[in-house]
Amino acid sequence: MAQKEAMVRNIFKDISRNYDLFDSLMSFGMDRRWRRIVVDMLNASDGMKFMDVGAGSGKTSKEIVDRFPSSHVEAVDITKEMYPGGLRNVNFNLASAESLPFQDGSFQRIVSCFLTRNVDSLQKYFQEAYRCLEDGGIFCNMDIFDPGKNLISPLFRIYFYKMMPPVMDRASRSSSYSYLAGSVRKFIGPEKMKAMLLESGFKRVEIRKLAGGTVYIHKCIK
Repeated sequence: MAQKEAMVRNIFKDISRNYDLFDSLMSFGMDRRWRRIVVDMLNASDGMKFMDVGAGSGKTSKEIVDRFPSSHVEAVDITKEMYPGGLRNVNFNLASAESLPFQDGSFQRIVSCFLTRNVDSLQKYFQEAYRCLEDGGIFCNMDIFDPGKNLISPLFRIYFYKMMPPVMDRASRSSSYSYLAGSVRKFIGPEKMKAMLLESGFKRVEIRKLAGGTVYIHKCIK
């Protein structure tokens, strides 16, 4: 396991028990709506085979099987402690996003939410997602980005970089949220991510902006 991957695994292991609560608090409950939008953008139908990479506590996987009850989801994460188990039609895989344990073209739809800031090599992950997707399949990735220069930038930076980390660190008795805030500050921009996805082989990449430019969804067609 790579050094960053091992660090990330330990961070999410530390906060696994309260992650869903803190996630909702940080996003003012909007994370649920954002996940519904991601699943909408997959343009899926019942009976398809999905992969949820960086599945965490299984919220996106659950949204998929609730929406498409005859479908099957392979959930992938490096932190087993995050995953609740017991989700119908969902199978959990303890594996890295950079080395997915599936054959080429195994999935019709792939999704990841709030994963990419924690991946050691984005290019390796995008190449793996491309490899595992069937021709014509859709991959949707959602993550948090620094908003750059816009009207909400000052408020976002005060809240997300200065106010939230110490409060959440104290509540979780860890330094995990300081890391998560720092991962956004240091992360690439949405246009750079689009370029990397195209370099990985995807034919077309569409971008949808949410939350005033702090959350982006990249929809990729193979």
